[in-house]
Amino acid sequence: MSRAGGPVSSGDTAAAFVIAHARYWLTVAPKVRSELRRWYGHAEAISDPTLRRCAADKLRDERANTEAIATLCTLAPRRHRGALVVAAVALQVMYDYLDAVTEQDVDRPLRNSRQLFRSFAVVLTPGEMPVDYYRYHPQHDDGGYLDALVAAAGNALVGLPALPVVLPIARGAAARFAEAQARSHAVPREGVAQLEQWAQQPAADVDLWWWEWAAGAAASVLALHALLCAAADWRATSRQAADIDHAYLLASTLTTLLDSLIDDEQDTAADAHRYIAYYPSPRVAGCRMSTVARRAVAATRDLPRAAHHVMTIAGIAAFYLSSPKARNGTVLQVAASTTDVLKPTIGPALRALRLWRRVARQA
Repeated sequence: MSRAGGPVSSGDTAAAFVIAHARYWLTVAPKVRSELRRWYGHAEAISDPTLRRCAADKLRDERANTEAIATLCTLAPRRHRGALVVAAVALQVMYDYLDAVTEQDVDRPLRNSRQLFRSFAVVLTPGEMPVDYYRYHPQHDDGGYLDALVAAAGNALVGLPALPVVLPIARGAAARFAEAQARSHAVPREGVAQLEQWAQQPAADVDLWWWEWAAGAAASVLALHALLCAAADWRATSRQAADIDHAYLLASTLTTLLDSLIDDEQDTAADAHRYIAYYPSPRVAGCRMSTVARRAVAATRDLPRAAHHVMTIAGIAAFYLSSPKARNGTVLQVAASTTDVLKPTIGPALRALRLWRRVARQA
């Protein structure tokens, strides 16, 4: 894994886009589709109707998240890519499923969410025994769905050569998004102060506003995926793992803010927690989001295969900005400066994802 150490040229990112695109459609996408079919069949067999709906609806409505995340697997050497796809799909399906389950109104939401998200700690701690993840949840009978996801992810990771090097940082990323999800979903019952108090110091440590750090923490499953992809290369170091975690924390902040931005009307109508609403104005939101995007790109300079990471960050932004909902005037206004920061890399990704969305709608 060589270090880049300097600015990444548009030619470098264009080449990375072409290589990743070819690898994805030839070696990653077929395996992703196969794994998603497998988990959908398992979800449909869940006995409890509430848990079955959480699992099946997420697989149907959020499958694009898993397909997009799996593009990171194109970084891995081919001999480890298949196992990494199995792990990535299982982990993303787990994350999306638990996101739905922990949104349910329960008496002690923080305790309930923390127990459910212990599943990620089990995956990332070799030899750790499964626990009763549903101990504090009103529904329990998932037909072994969550246990199966945990086992599939854990077994797939075993052969990654640099896994022991990466695991300490990976566990930190998982703990970060588990607590952020728990606290975000607890806002309706516990209020926003508990989320703000938790996020203030770590946000200050990396020069983010508290809700920006909380937004990035909540989506740090992205950092987890990037770290596990790094574990597929035996040359990975603990310093590189820490650098990847930082770069993808910033990228995760950008993804959550873009997601909140394009879903703002829908979330407002549903009285849902909205990260974008903490900004005092659309202008400030746009300035801050472009700053986060710029910092995320800058943070990739010392990463191995930096061009691929720059392309990934632009692709993540394009995933949200290619949505039909992103054509809203306010969204365009707020996101314009972020798009400018990511040019020219974001251009091919936007075109490809708009085409992909059109094909998906017609399928």
